[in-house]
Amino acid sequence: MFNELGYELGSWTLSRIEDPDTPLQSTFSLLEMEWDLLPEVFPPYTDPGPGLFASWVPYVAGQRFLEMGCGAGVSAVLAAQAGCSQVVALDINPAAAKNAARNAERHGVDDRVTAATSDLFEALEPTETFDVIFWNSPFIEAPEDRQYGKHIERAVLDPGYGLQRRFFRDAGAHLVDGGKVYLGTSEVMGNPEKMLRAATDAGFEGRVYRSAAVDLPAADFDQSAAVRANTNEHGMMGMDFTMYEFDLR
Repeated sequence: MFNELGYELGSWTLSRIEDPDTPLQSTFSLLEMEWDLLPEVFPPYTDPGPGLFASWVPYVAGQRFLEMGCGAGVSAVLAAQAGCSQVVALDINPAAAKNAARNAERHGVDDRVTAATSDLFEALEPTETFDVIFWNSPFIEAPEDRQYGKHIERAVLDPGYGLQRRFFRDAGAHLVDGGKVYLGTSEVMGNPEKMLRAATDAGFEGRVYRSAAVDLPAADFDQSAAVRANTNEHGMMGMDFTMYEFDLR
């Protein structure tokens, strides 16, 4: 079933990001670190999800780590700082790949981070494998016929969950034996049923790895029918950010 609330909130988020009256910052603080932010890259400081997901990923020294949809490259930098032997950051948005490279340089790990523009796994060699693949996925399901406008929309919306299906279809070829996939999503705002179906169809088994509940003031959002239906008597909407762990069966 299509998640109308999620689509409402995702569309609202994009409208706020693209509001000319509230220009994006060129630098931001996250996880007690300072980061550069380029135009047309999703700003991780605008909601709790990116920081939570980046802090939950299990970074292990010596492992090979891939950050899919890297945006500003926060997890790629953290992986390199934790001692991962190879770190790759991929994003279909060229500005995001450039941003990840810039933040790797800013934090002194550019010798261990490779950033590239890629439509999911396309930029990788067919035999290139990783111990961990992490994706803070664009978990807001958009209508299947919705066309992307600006690149930044790709960080939020997944029309018909086609990206989820393609991701799981191709991820297994880039995992070492025993490798793990970690995917950031939301039970309330996303479509976990479709996500899990895509994973199962591709041979993956998934489970909730970690989750955090977040109450958001409904007054901050456009008062659509979907928002009103999910607002409690205190004027709050109960949301969540949830990370799944997957391995191949």
